Amino acid sequence: MKKYLITLIIAGLFYSCVTEQKSIGMTTWSDDGKEYKFFLGTQEAVDVVMKYDDFLDTREYQNAFELFADTASITYYDGNKATPTELFDFFKRRDSVYDANGATMSWNLVNVFSVDIDPTRGGEHVTADYVVSFDDGENQSSFNSILRYYVLDEKIVWVNQFNQSVIDE
Repeated sequence: MKKYLITLIIAGLFYSCVTEQKSIGMTTWSDDGKEYKFFLGTQEAVDVVMKYDDFLDTREYQNAFELFADTASITYYDGNKATPTELFDFFKRRDSVYDANGATMSWNLVNVFSVDIDPTRGGEHVTADYVVSFDDGENQSSFNSILRYYVLDEKIVWVNQFNQSVIDE
């Protein structure tokens, strides 16, 4: 009986130490078209997006640019596409106009998380939610923006942007 009890305790301890990665949901958003479940992503992928956000806040565009893969693409909320070079050229022109006119646009990151379709293959889908505020001294507006990043090997491969107006009541 004593051996049986010790065996049961050891088996219970072993079973409780086994950590199986949980998955949930479904997606066919993969290069092979198969159905996969989502897994929790990693902090490393989230850190890439948070680093990118920090660089944008401080206008360190060269550092932000270096977080992108060579073949990266950006799709704006209206469906137009850009390369990272085009994106950062736009930021520099926009900043110049805003500075000259005393206007501000702030992107406030409110949450960020990562999911992974197949942890054995690399690459994670990172979602970042922002509340964006614009003020030019006369006009004020805001909108919500969701940016979905695909991060592979600590580089941003693509970004898709989705916006929602905020209507003051």
